[in-house]
Amino acid sequence: MINQNHRPKRLFEHLAALGIALIIIALIDRLTNRLDMLEGHIWDFVYYIDMAENGVWGNDHLASPFAYRVMTPLLARGINQLFDFPTITGFKVIAYLGVWMELWGVYLLARHFKTSFKTAVVVMLVPAFALFNTKFLLFDFYRPDQLGYAFLVFAFLALLKGKRGWSLALSLIGLNTREFLIIPPLILILELFREWKHSTARGKLLLKALGIASLVGFVLILPRLVIPVKFTQQIVDPFNDPNFVNRLISLLTDPRRNFNYLFNLAAYGLPLWMLGTRQRLWHAWKQLLPMQYWLYLYAAVTLIGMMVGGTDMMRYVTYFFIPQALFLIYILRDCRVDRIEIFVMFAAVILFNRILFPFPIWDFSEYVNFYGGYGDWVNPSSWLRLAELLAFVGISRMTQNWLRGGERLEHKLAD
Repeated sequence: MINQNHRPKRLFEHLAALGIALIIIALIDRLTNRLDMLEGHIWDFVYYIDMAENGVWGNDHLASPFAYRVMTPLLARGINQLFDFPTITGFKVIAYLGVWMELWGVYLLARHFKTSFKTAVVVMLVPAFALFNTKFLLFDFYRPDQLGYAFLVFAFLALLKGKRGWSLALSLIGLNTREFLIIPPLILILELFREWKHSTARGKLLLKALGIASLVGFVLILPRLVIPVKFTQQIVDPFNDPNFVNRLISLLTDPRRNFNYLFNLAAYGLPLWMLGTRQRLWHAWKQLLPMQYWLYLYAAVTLIGMMVGGTDMMRYVTYFFIPQALFLIYILRDCRVDRIEIFVMFAAVILFNRILFPFPIWDFSEYVNFYGGYGDWVNPSSWLRLAELLAFVGISRMTQNWLRGGERLEHKLAD
């Protein structure tokens, strides 16, 4: 009876979260300019547009790895042909829907851990104000990431709820958007092997693990065998580049790229650094103990993806949005966090991520300096961005010290 009485309220809160997410997306969209094709620079969108306009079979313009992420451009193609829309419209519909579902999925993730509605909305707004989780996909909406984020968060949520079949199905579909969807199946295989140690039905668990690995391998490898690409744009491509080992070594030993690698990791974690004192972070990590093996695996895949994915490491690091949300859930749910801290954090994140400003697409140098962390591009702007990051973290520490002095901030943790 109690659960039935709470259902209308919970339904209203879920709908309210959907509405808030849509409003935030619309507001950010109003502040965001559209991608212009800069002369002399052929970026990913060219290949996705080509697939949406010309399909895959019989298309002699296909390049790796874009040709293997067929779901988004083919969905856009289907929408455009069904409703007689121009190319841009199908992609724009998918971008809005994908980002919307990503944010709502983060909200549902927070509610899964028994947070209040307000806390869940705060957690949801963190990726909303991350430049490459939202604003960038409203600027360059030809990317596949908007659907990748959505599939990943719902596949992860299904794992948490014990719905392994749903998690696997969402992951297998999502692998046609981004390769990071391999994470939930790997976690599932890990869990099966952990159960294997204490089970009498070891053969059955082993067959399940092998079956999952086979399905994932099939979904990843089949497109690379049957889709005829003409050339590769993948920075490390073992399927189409015989020199891929040397390419990988050059990446790992490039000090400028390594600087940007570390900068992107630090920059994406800004909300966590601002709210997460040592005591809060340690508390969250202890609460995450049942999932720590998941997070180790999740981090390993994402860190490898960042390293070998290409020049846009600032986009690949955004797939850490789920671990960051998990830490924030426990910090905001269990720790005494003052509203002023949350306000300062969002103000810093909005400013640091340039949410209020247009992308300077008219000049390539300004464009890559806009956020920083691009490939091996290190210049005075890179150091200014790092100084800005450290300044915002410093402001958060000063705010916390001020609140402690006024006895407004307590580190009282719920048992």
